[in-house]
Amino acid sequence: MPSIKPTSEGSKIRAQKADPNGMRCLVENCPKERGVEAVHVVPRELSADRKFMKSIEWSWKMRKGTLNLDTRRNVFFLGASLHSLYKSGLWALIPEERIVDRFLSKPKGRFPGSPLPRQRFPDLEDETFRYTFIPLAGLSSFGITRQNQDTNLADPVAFTTHLHPFTTLPSFTSHVHPKYVILRMACLLSSLEKQTDPFIINLLETNPVVCKLADFYPAWASGSLPLGAKADPSFLNVVPHEEEDGEEEEEERAYMSMESQSDCEEPDTEPSDGDSVCTAPRRIWYPPSSWIKVPRGAKRHSSEIEHSCSSSEHKGKHRKLLEDENNTGSAPGSSWTKESISKWADECST
Repeated sequence: MPSIKPTSEGSKIRAQKADPNGMRCLVENCPKERGVEAVHVVPRELSADRKFMKSIEWSWKMRKGTLNLDTRRNVFFLGASLHSLYKSGLWALIPEERIVDRFLSKPKGRFPGSPLPRQRFPDLEDETFRYTFIPLAGLSSFGITRQNQDTNLADPVAFTTHLHPFTTLPSFTSHVHPKYVILRMACLLSSLEKQTDPFIINLLETNPVVCKLADFYPAWASGSLPLGAKADPSFLNVVPHEEEDGEEEEEERAYMSMESQSDCEEPDTEPSDGDSVCTAPRRIWYPPSSWIKVPRGAKRHSSEIEHSCSSSEHKGKHRKLLEDENNTGSAPGSSWTKESISKWADECST
């Protein structure tokens, strides 16, 4: 699997500035001093799945190669224990049903709405949205303690403990975008393990919002693009390709061109994007080193130059040797002695 570019400090700073909760744990409402960590709604490792990313970019009305999962709209904050459970897929967030319906066509009779196509993908510009905590397994072995106030922690009502199925938890306000929350839930529900889990089966039967979210995975992340997608000017890379001669070379040129696409002029080789105020519109992983080509006119690495020089020097000495032999008019090697061979070998080694 290709190496993933490390999460930058800049992406965490941008998420912190956008977070209406002041970097407190979204669920427990505890302050950042209690081990609060930055969390990606959709795991950033999925950037390595090119087919998945292309499918999502097409479904979300984006250009190919521009979905960056380090965007602040995909990063929120959780306590360490809840973060671990979230990464394991044991719970998730769900948007309000009215928001989910914005991504669906209108129902027709008994037939529910289906995810909207690329041309009609909704453009939600709200700064914050409301979400609900939902367990995806029987989490009866622990409770969630939510902090209600900061003024007097000795007050009995300063903390409230919530137990499975956590229906007493309030809804949460967050800056993360619903499309990432929907995609995360859709990916979880699509796994074979979840599909056969009695807990998930019951959840799909009793929760109408969860039932709607299950339809998004085949619509958004099928992995195959529709016919004509590569000819769509709204989907092609900004830097055009000279020719199309195979999927692998197409991907190579796409990633090389993506390095030149940035609204922020962020450095491509640095692990951190510093104080940048926006996220570069490119995926967050680098292609394998075998894909990287040295542009014409670019300076080569010193080791390459050294190898080239030594090779040229050896060829030059070999050429001189042949010329000397031709000048003598004798057969190759007939005029050599032990001393001249030793001297020639020393010259080649230096």
